[in-house]
Amino acid sequence: MNECDLANAEARYPAFRWLVLAAGILMMFMSMLTALAVAPLMGVIAPSLGIDIGTASFGIMGLNLFSTAISVIIVGILVDRIGIMKVMTGSLLLLLAVHLAYPVIGYTYNAVVGLRILTALGGAVGLIAINPIVSQWFPVKEKGLALGLNCLTMLGGMAGFTVGPMFAERAGSWQTGLAWLSYILVLGIIFLLYVTLNEKKHQPPSLVSVSNKEACEGTCETEESFSKVLLHCPPFWIGLAVMALSNWANNAFNDLSPSFLAIAPPLGAGYGPEVAGRLSSGAFFGSMFGIFCSGLVIDKVFKGRSGMLVAIGFICSLVFYNGILLPQIHGNMTTLSAWLLLAGFTGPFTAVGNQYFAIKNFSPHVMGKVTASWTCISNFTGAFGVMAGSYALHHTGTYVMSFGIVASICVLGLVAAAVVISKERSAKIDSAGVQA
Repeated sequence: MNECDLANAEARYPAFRWLVLAAGILMMFMSMLTALAVAPLMGVIAPSLGIDIGTASFGIMGLNLFSTAISVIIVGILVDRIGIMKVMTGSLLLLLAVHLAYPVIGYTYNAVVGLRILTALGGAVGLIAINPIVSQWFPVKEKGLALGLNCLTMLGGMAGFTVGPMFAERAGSWQTGLAWLSYILVLGIIFLLYVTLNEKKHQPPSLVSVSNKEACEGTCETEESFSKVLLHCPPFWIGLAVMALSNWANNAFNDLSPSFLAIAPPLGAGYGPEVAGRLSSGAFFGSMFGIFCSGLVIDKVFKGRSGMLVAIGFICSLVFYNGILLPQIHGNMTTLSAWLLLAGFTGPFTAVGNQYFAIKNFSPHVMGKVTASWTCISNFTGAFGVMAGSYALHHTGTYVMSFGIVASICVLGLVAAAVVISKERSAKIDSAGVQA
């Protein structure tokens, strides 16, 4: 047994780690809940503020997404400096203050946009919480499972779409309805406060000493400065490439597929908006199971080799995302439903595999900034992917080139996955040499 194996065998992780993971999942749930609760209310919010629906959507939804991409950098720095639990607790307190403010100041467009920007800042930590938590609190054999359980966060989006309009209708105004979300936020704050106040009593062990980290992984874990990570750590750029390409492909597909399914032939499949929305929801539910199963696959099948899962994810995206253009697929409702379910199921493989890659290659003290940087840049890349697909559709009048761009991105993703696989093989060989 080499020094790395001995260190791992001696490590004892507290059962408290599951509460910390639950706190991270809850934070992301709250982030999605508060971000999406207003989406079904655009038709109500716009006339109440005296603006058109386009302006409302741009300021209330669009600027929220843009602000989230910027805010992850801020919270990433804070996570590395003061700890993930303190940042999450503070973020929920900010979200609570924002929602309590809606009945007080939420009657002008500028005020609502300002509150939505603060919502982005409060919810941004949810996007990066899982990596620092899994990196620090879970042993190697459980990291995949912990990442897979992050699938529960998607219930936050479903809750937002449901609870937002329900509260607004029962409260008599959308401002009061959004304020009622504070009851849910208070429950979350109580739980996070409990975990925050007790985490010092249940600190996770260090798997390896600083001197042994490089021998164990052959990674950038010994770098103490994030600037050194940027300059001297190839895995940072490899992981960024994977995440950016994954976001591009996924965002473009999620934007293009519903409209393609709804629009009448010969341009689209001709199912109409209602049926197209119902069909697209199959991909959403499939992704929940995909997130969970992908973590188990890394643990049980690939034994920590995340590059294989990333490669399979891009291959499946190449096939399933572009396959809906085939009449044999979209021409049969049953076949199409199963196809979209599989597209959703395999879609998260690239993201979960890349999360595991990050956890293996970076120590917890830089994980916040690494994940935040990847999330920020890849969100902008994903937005560019949507614009590129829309531009191609506008100028060609067909979906062929738009989906062709997605196919090209998947091929580039396969190249990045091959680099990940190569690096993991090199690390395995180096580890075998150390053991010998």
